[in-house]
Amino acid sequence: MQKKLRTQDVEVLEGLALYGPRNLSRLATQLNMSTGTLRRKIRKLRSHFSLFFTGSIYHTNIGLRKVVVFVEFKLGYEELLYQCLKSNDYWLYVSQCIGSPKYLAIYGIPAGREKEFEEFLSELKKLDFVCDVKFFWSTCFQNVNTTSIWFDKEREEWVFPWGSWVKEVLNKKGELPYTLKDPSAYLQMADWIDIMILKELEKDYTIKLKDIARKLGISLQRLKYHFENHVIKMKMLEGHQIVAKHYEGLSPDTYYFRFVFKNHENFIKFACSLLDKPFVRVMGKVYGKNQLFVQVYLPRRELKNFTEALSKLIKAGFLETYEYVIQDLTKTERQTISYEFFKDNNWIYDHKKYMKKLCSIIKHLKKD
Repeated sequence: MQKKLRTQDVEVLEGLALYGPRNLSRLATQLNMSTGTLRRKIRKLRSHFSLFFTGSIYHTNIGLRKVVVFVEFKLGYEELLYQCLKSNDYWLYVSQCIGSPKYLAIYGIPAGREKEFEEFLSELKKLDFVCDVKFFWSTCFQNVNTTSIWFDKEREEWVFPWGSWVKEVLNKKGELPYTLKDPSAYLQMADWIDIMILKELEKDYTIKLKDIARKLGISLQRLKYHFENHVIKMKMLEGHQIVAKHYEGLSPDTYYFRFVFKNHENFIKFACSLLDKPFVRVMGKVYGKNQLFVQVYLPRRELKNFTEALSKLIKAGFLETYEYVIQDLTKTERQTISYEFFKDNNWIYDHKKYMKKLCSIIKHLKKD
């Protein structure tokens, strides 16, 4: 039997995004149900729609700069390139693409080590099986959680009013979230306890603070102080991400887009129009440019309608161009921040080690 989200399921997802999965009693009150009933519904969503909760770190305030990398390669070298991309310990996300021999990788590089990372990418490009490497320094990312705005509650099905969305984009007014603004600096504000809290929340946002304290071997009082006065007050945590396969049964795919705009005003309108849309997972701004990364989660049949809507924005002179890849989520891996390399309140970036790894791969290929 095909799994299908009901109206109350969508309301639960929307409520989790609004109140957070750490505040179920308040959410249960808002939904007029008992906490026990809410917990059972969440268990069902976990089982049937792969629901999970993760903390979203604001890497800017812990001294890390995000960079999005696209690598084209020769067929047959998928696994080898996969290991190459992960040879730099600061990788956050690596995903193989469908339909073309490409990889998408995201890193969080310590501020001040950008040139060394670019040297790492230059060395990567020298590999015989690598055709091209493109990289884009980015702001931190803005998560977009599921809303019911495009869900027909009476028919209990998702709708996709692309025509209305185009009009909304052209006339949208709003303020960008701080995550989509170029930061003036990348300040490392965290200490070891803060980093460990962030690591645990990124793995599972529902973890109890007392459990983190026990893992770290410190008192709950001390951990709460760091959580409230450092992690929260200093904005090291952007928020929480509620991830679910809410288009289950509609043959959805995940795409990674890069949009290019003619001016900043259009960039703002477009980005603000996506902040409440259920087909958006994540957004990030290319640093210093009017360009936007968007991870799109969409039923396959709707991709054509989405790109037709984008064509209307191009013809209207609003959007300059765009490109995208289709992600293979069965060949995608993520990891938390590289807490193992945080020593004495600083990030340790071993550039020589990463270059040595790539050089050894080149030597190995030449021997073969």
